[in-house]
Amino acid sequence: MSSLPSPSDGPRAVVDAHFPADGPREAQLRFLINYAVLAPSVFNTQPWRFRLDGEVLHLVADRSRQMTALDPEGRELVVSCGAALFHLRVAARHFGLEPAVETFPDRSDPDHLAAVSIAGPHRPTDDDAVLFRGLSLRHTNRRAFAETPVPFEAAWALERAAHQEGARLAVLDAPEDRDAVAALVAEGIVRQAQDPAIAEEMGRWLRPATDPRRDGVPDDEQGEWDRRSDSRLPSSVLASRKRALVRESPAVLVLTTATDDPPAWLAAGQALAHVLLVAADRGLFASYVNQPVEVATLRSELARLTGGGFPQVVFRVGYPQRREGTPRRSVSDVME
Repeated sequence: MSSLPSPSDGPRAVVDAHFPADGPREAQLRFLINYAVLAPSVFNTQPWRFRLDGEVLHLVADRSRQMTALDPEGRELVVSCGAALFHLRVAARHFGLEPAVETFPDRSDPDHLAAVSIAGPHRPTDDDAVLFRGLSLRHTNRRAFAETPVPFEAAWALERAAHQEGARLAVLDAPEDRDAVAALVAEGIVRQAQDPAIAEEMGRWLRPATDPRRDGVPDDEQGEWDRRSDSRLPSSVLASRKRALVRESPAVLVLTTATDDPPAWLAAGQALAHVLLVAADRGLFASYVNQPVEVATLRSELARLTGGGFPQVVFRVGYPQRREGTPRRSVSDVME
């Protein structure tokens, strides 16, 4: 059997042959973290920690990575951790293990988001194969999409994926709906730029091309319409470019929940990951435009567009014209 990759290899180098099928449960759970850390997160902050306690793997919010100006309540942090939790569930099933998940197991510690153990064996299904394949395919596409529309069957599959995790997905593909969301995104960009703390915080997570850190968003993976760490665009110019980018996307998706609390945020993260993995298997990729959720007054306007509920994530989807992916920290970096 091949040995586990070294920390310098990174989780993207892991293959099925590395799985310790005959090893102790602790080694198997630790191995699954390689797939959890591939999850999307706000500004690629990767705000999660994992702790092994015997045969139980604990997911803990890493508050040192919270964007406190942009995300003061920690909503996007918990959503990000929810995505990592879903990745972990997908990987477990792929390797023949049925995960048992207890969310918020310690009511005295709100940062203790989940405890994961193995309930027994699992026979992988075709749906499991689709989701696991999506783990390596999924990435954020920050550039323009091809003009190809999102097929009805694919949109229905994405809606179903969100529903399975207790959330609702609004697919906005009519021109007037995309225009309305694009206007909210542009307004959100301008308002956030007026807050020096938010602007400074975003700058801390942007990475020049020579930066060796394995988090944040590298410059060479952003389009000209995005903020760059070497030269900032005026907010009005950025807003105009981003507005056009959203308007011209095949579809804009808004993930909503019935309540707005940490359990709903964690569920939204799992729903987001489920949606993105199903999308990736169909060649569809996403880019986040969450400004209408991050600005409170715009969030209520977005809720009216989507028919109610609490919007948690806004993202555009389509077929990419090129492929890229942001770096990830190794398992040793995220283990306590």
